[in-house]
Amino acid sequence: MVKVALLIGVSEYEPGLNPLPAAVKDVEAMQQVLLHPEMGGFTETDIMVLKNPQRQDMEEAIENLFVHRQKDDLLVLFFSGHGIKDDTGRLFLATRTTRKTPRGDLIRSSAVAASVVHESMSRSRSKRQVVILDSCFSGAFAEGLSAKDDGSVNIREQLGGEGRAVLTSSSSTQYSFEQQGSDLSIYTRYLIEGITTGAADLDEDGVVSIDELHEYASRKVREIQPTMKPEIYTSREGFKIRLTKVPQGDPKQKYRKEVARYSNRGDVSFVGRKILDALRSRLGLSEIEATAIEDEMLAVARQEFRQKLQQYERDFTEALQQTVALSEDDLNALRQNLQQILGLRNEDTMPIEAQVKARIEAYKRHLQHYRQSLAKAMRQEYPLSQPTRHQLQQMQQEWQLKDEDLTAIENSLTADMEAYRQKLQQFEQAFIRAVQQEYPLSQTNHNQLWQQQQLLGLKAEDIHPITARITTEREAYQQKLQQYEQVITQAIEHQFPFTEEIREELRRYQHVLEIRDEEVARIEQKVVRQRETNKPQIRQSNTYEPPVAQSYSINIDADTFLEEVKADEFPTQFLSRRVTQVIPETKPVKTSKLPLYWIVPLIFVLAAGFLGLFVKQLRSPLVASPIFSNPLQTQNPANPAIEATPTPRSLANLSLGWVIKTNNDISLGNNQSLPRGTFLEVIEKKSNPNPASGSFLMSMRVCANKTTQTPANPNNPAVTPSVPPNSKPLPATVLLNSSQVNRFGVVLQSDVPNPCRTVTQPPPPVTEPSDTSPT
Repeated sequence: MVKVALLIGVSEYEPGLNPLPAAVKDVEAMQQVLLHPEMGGFTETDIMVLKNPQRQDMEEAIENLFVHRQKDDLLVLFFSGHGIKDDTGRLFLATRTTRKTPRGDLIRSSAVAASVVHESMSRSRSKRQVVILDSCFSGAFAEGLSAKDDGSVNIREQLGGEGRAVLTSSSSTQYSFEQQGSDLSIYTRYLIEGITTGAADLDEDGVVSIDELHEYASRKVREIQPTMKPEIYTSREGFKIRLTKVPQGDPKQKYRKEVARYSNRGDVSFVGRKILDALRSRLGLSEIEATAIEDEMLAVARQEFRQKLQQYERDFTEALQQTVALSEDDLNALRQNLQQILGLRNEDTMPIEAQVKARIEAYKRHLQHYRQSLAKAMRQEYPLSQPTRHQLQQMQQEWQLKDEDLTAIENSLTADMEAYRQKLQQFEQAFIRAVQQEYPLSQTNHNQLWQQQQLLGLKAEDIHPITARITTEREAYQQKLQQYEQVITQAIEHQFPFTEEIREELRRYQHVLEIRDEEVARIEQKVVRQRETNKPQIRQSNTYEPPVAQSYSINIDADTFLEEVKADEFPTQFLSRRVTQVIPETKPVKTSKLPLYWIVPLIFVLAAGFLGLFVKQLRSPLVASPIFSNPLQTQNPANPAIEATPTPRSLANLSLGWVIKTNNDISLGNNQSLPRGTFLEVIEKKSNPNPASGSFLMSMRVCANKTTQTPANPNNPAVTPSVPPNSKPLPATVLLNSSQVNRFGVVLQSDVPNPCRTVTQPPPPVTEPSDTSPT
């Protein structure tokens, strides 16, 4: 019994087929396993290796592998490379020179047909034939991944037979992949791992059979790539073909075997961890040695799994960042395809999708905030100033916004702003035309302008400055028109038609006011028409009256006018220029006359009024008492024509001629007192030598009444003294201090009747009171 192996690896191809760098490395790794004395046990002379062969060399080597062999010989054919189907579905193994037509059809003469292998195997006497095909049938279709088929292939029909075992990486090429950056292809790597670690020895009999090797490699491949389905096609005899042995006596090798068995997707499960910890203690391995073995065994799987997650994240992010938002169905289809391609499950991709969506949403919010800030800045100033640019750059750096996104936003806002400005200019022109045709605007024009604003999509805060500015300009222009109308009205009233000199001065005035010619013509027509309408009719008379020469001035607001006129542009003498004109005598103004039936009653009313006043004056007594005079009505010394405001009568400002009335008894000494209700007239006022009893002294005349007792007045017989019983006669005058007056007196107003009014002659001399006078 001999062991013979043919190992073929094709990494280089003609244009039209993607290169497969791992194919040659697969052959080298398989060669080392088969040559290992404790595993494969093959000799170097019994192993033939072909790297990137031509078609003829490859066919000859296949034929020599199966020819002249014995029944118990173990024959192994390993192929790693492209597998291609023709248009009839026949399988071909690609060589270095395999080519395709411009239409993509296979040139069959440049590849080795599977039928050649089948015929060679059929002619061989060996009943232990093993064919391992790690082939891709259609080429690469994703970066970092290479497809190994483009349709299903009936391997059993084309290569199956008695005493044969055919192992394929996948029955369909769209599910077989090669990871870029890995030394070996996925399928070959786990074949090598199962043999070298002994993990493929499932029954632990020390031998790895074909069925055990397939089961181990298939399980590990599906952990990394669930969509891949490695297949085995055997007859009864080929199912238990023993391929290699398992190394014995090495505890590290035993631990590797168990690590490979209990690892999944680059990690060890909870149950597997407990088993490995117990095995490590039983084998006598240190924790450092066990960790090193695990890292060696799991590093590749972890790296691949991490790269697949990163690839899924990139592809999913790129899909969500498309300009057109993807529907939920599109996202589901993308998710399923990426999971199939990368061999990931929902539990692997869901955290990635959540992170990607959150990151994209945050990025979109930052872009929206940047857009709002940029739009606000552009509304305030455009072009943007350097400080504003600096603030926007800081915002970009803080949120890590891409330059291309910000450029697109700025271009979009600039285009929108230019379009919006054009709309504002369009509205402004419409508003100018409206106010030129009619001012103030009617409700109809207001409604039309509002409709145009809504149609253009303009904001009220944007059009308000425009309307305010135009309205202000229009009002200013209207004032200029009124000024010009006033000037030309005055000129027309005094001389029309105009002389050339006046015409020239009016034109210069028009130029200063910046009034249009059509407005000037309209104003002149209006003023002339009004003049013709209001022109006084010339009186026709037999006598001739010569015209009267009259001068007039054209009045112009010089302050306003000279602000806009330079000294060399307009003669200032025009402002005060007097024009002499001979005008006819104006018609006298008619005065209205009262009718006769109004005059007679009016005369009677006036006569009756004067008669009543005369009778009232006769009935009133003429009194020369100072009380009738108003001592408070004095003239203003600064301006005698203006009377000062009268000071109210009170005890604080008593004056000569004023009368007070006592509201209580006042003791005078010597068993004398002034009874309550006595009238006293001020006849003299002087300062008090004793300030404690008041600031001044007043000499007062006692006016007789029914309660007072005064001597008979020969000058006034009407006053009869009335002497109450048990009382002494009162003196004609008394001297009181200001405190007594303030305590017991009240000032009488000028219109209150009192006995002092009838006194017409001056009072008698004042007698000093006795020592018993009150203090």
